[in-house]
Amino acid sequence: MSRYSLMRAIERVSRPEWIVVVLTATLAACAPLPPAANQVTDQTAHQDTHQAAAAGMARAADGPLPVPPNLIALTQSTGQTRLIAATHNQSYWPLSQYFETQRNEAYCSVATSVMALNALGIRRPESTQYPDFPFFSQEDFFRSIDPQVANAARVSREGMTLDQLGTALSAFPVEVRKFHAGDLTLGQFRDLIRDTTSHSDRFALLNFRRVEIGEAGGGHWSPLAAYDAASDSALLLDVARYKYPAVWVPVTQLYAAAQAVDNVSGLSRGIVIVGTRANSN
Repeated sequence: MSRYSLMRAIERVSRPEWIVVVLTATLAACAPLPPAANQVTDQTAHQDTHQAAAAGMARAADGPLPVPPNLIALTQSTGQTRLIAATHNQSYWPLSQYFETQRNEAYCSVATSVMALNALGIRRPESTQYPDFPFFSQEDFFRSIDPQVANAARVSREGMTLDQLGTALSAFPVEVRKFHAGDLTLGQFRDLIRDTTSHSDRFALLNFRRVEIGEAGGGHWSPLAAYDAASDSALLLDVARYKYPAVWVPVTQLYAAAQAVDNVSGLSRGIVIVGTRANSN
């Protein structure tokens, strides 16, 4: 409705009807595009797109999607008890201090990376977002990365593969190791998670596909913050916090999710481990 049409309508109606006219016009201006015009295609299997309907899950009207029954949210008492009891939980404390929400639906790799970089306590760059305080931010992440490796425009559309993020992180003063899940046994995969989460100076960044852990969506990145041997599960700090909370996931399901083939690289997903290195401060 144009401004002129709105004013003419207001002149012709009573006060109660006037309120209805204004609300209708306002809601129309804020309404989302029709599904056909607003649909995002997950061709690359990187974007964490909305696939709740396809998975038979209804979106909650006032928050994120419901947590699948095979997962335990950290906000549940069981999830909190598991974190405290876990022997391998040292990654949680620094990561939780810098927990971020990805700034768009394809920036899961970026949000995961800046969480880890800030949590490592290495020298931070100048920040355009916080001029007086050096900080790793999603806005400035690509500043020191070769645009041929990754750039903001491309990643905003496609996300990043395992090898791509590993190479991008090598531009920072950190030690980077990449592991495709297809090259690991379940035992080796579990050992990587257990050993890494036992430290506060290295972090496991998981590239996985949501459907294998019962969630709605495609390829995704998030850090793993703890491992509980009793339940053989790992704590996933989901950077798409508008969609899912932090959850405990059985390692067997994480392994299957990390083995899922990335449509862009044609290789399995997996883990990137980023840690401090000598003279990194």
